[in-house]
Amino acid sequence: MVKQVKIILAFLKLIRFSNLIIIAMTQYFIRWYILKPLLTVSGFRVQLGITQFAMLVLSTVSIASAGYIINDYFDRKTDLINRPGRVIVGRLINRRYAMFFHILFTIIGLIAGTYVAYSIERLSLSVIFLFASGILWLYSTTYKRQILVGNIVISVLVGIVPLMVLLFEFPLLVRKYHFYALAAGVNFDVLIVWVCAYAGFAFLVNLIREIIKDMEDFEGDYVFGRKTIPIVWGMKVSKWLVALLTGITVIPIFYLLMFHLTDRISFIYIVLLIIMPLFLIAFGVFWAGSKNQYHTLSQMIKLVMFTGLLYCPVANYILSH
Repeated sequence: MVKQVKIILAFLKLIRFSNLIIIAMTQYFIRWYILKPLLTVSGFRVQLGITQFAMLVLSTVSIASAGYIINDYFDRKTDLINRPGRVIVGRLINRRYAMFFHILFTIIGLIAGTYVAYSIERLSLSVIFLFASGILWLYSTTYKRQILVGNIVISVLVGIVPLMVLLFEFPLLVRKYHFYALAAGVNFDVLIVWVCAYAGFAFLVNLIREIIKDMEDFEGDYVFGRKTIPIVWGMKVSKWLVALLTGITVIPIFYLLMFHLTDRISFIYIVLLIIMPLFLIAFGVFWAGSKNQYHTLSQMIKLVMFTGLLYCPVANYILSH
């Protein structure tokens, strides 16, 4: 019984269950706390059915699970150096079983995603799921060994998560409200701006985290000849790159606070829970020198991504009042 519990916990850790919850929350929050209130203001409603949307989330989560598994499958030797106590594949879960679950989750993701695309009469959108699955495989086998390429690829995929909600909702909105929107002189640009802002934030913050994780994993990556930014360009350049990306992330946020999100609630929330932590991370990376310190910074940036997500219900409250 104890062994079975250990295996179950190891499996949940392998698929990054906590990350999957955040992925699902992201898509549900974007739908209910951003799209829905913005549409309601104009007299519109979300069009994607509850079952269709649940299948979209299932597809996204399943493909992400497959990606996490295949990443650990190919990273086993490196992880034995970087994080020996956290290696699962080949220790708690057999490598064959890991590959089986990778294939299973990929198939579930492709079927669920294709179903949603077909149900809204946009079968071409199913290519996104096939593309994501292929990119995650190539990331694990090739891209993550190339300087900056792997960091950008995985960050783009993170940014696509909130965009998926709009991509599948938009065709239905146009079909339903196109003529009414023209007559009323309104459009859906505000939806695009909000969702793209979240996607851009997710991309940049995850890119910062990827670089910090590479700094954390320097030892193992060096042994296996990986061309990460800290190895090729050095730790000093990596730290300045983190600072630069932090600035690129913060400047647009300041612009939004000054000209668009001008309410007091948004100002207090964003300054205290997003901007200040980002500055602390940018300064902290210059003082960090050990694996544990880089790991702490990596967890902090993950927390910033979560507080950014939690701004969705705050925005919903502001929009509703």
